[in-house]
Amino acid sequence: MSRSDQAEFSAWLREREVMLTKAARAICFDIQNAEDVMQEALADVYVRWRKIRDHENLEAYVIRVMVSKHADLRRKYARRKAENEVSIELVASLLKTADNAELVAERLLVQAALKNLTAAQRSVLFLIYEYGMSIKETAKVLGIPSGTAASHLARGRSAVADYIQFVPGLGSGRRVEIEGVGALDE
Repeated sequence: MSRSDQAEFSAWLREREVMLTKAARAICFDIQNAEDVMQEALADVYVRWRKIRDHENLEAYVIRVMVSKHADLRRKYARRKAENEVSIELVASLLKTADNAELVAERLLVQAALKNLTAAQRSVLFLIYEYGMSIKETAKVLGIPSGTAASHLARGRSAVADYIQFVPGLGSGRRVEIEGVGALDE
């Protein structure tokens, strides 16, 4: 890669680093994995920079690469249970401790629920709730049909609601706030 290409890539990355970091964290739900996924995705983009720099929506392309890298990472470590997963027992004990703990427990519960979604479902939820994209825009960014994006959204929301329903102390009809993703009805 020439120096001018390197400079162009560096300038492009500086402008979008915060947005890409936020996207990686939302996709991975783990800061360390997010950094790894983002680094691997940017390494791929860097290698292909000459071919893709004029891409119609380069940010969406990079997010799609991060989704793929995260799926690869999850497959790679599928044998190991996620060490940072929040157990239902922990959330239940937090619910009993104090009123403020209830808010923290609900957020931890939603995070645990989101961890159990597929990368595609989590990506669709993130793009729709965090960036306010429509289903059509989300489908275009992820390179999937609109119907598939709608299915991922519906299944993701349903899975989060089902996961949350199993915890005692969270009555039905309550709204659970997902930080940066909006609220989901139980």
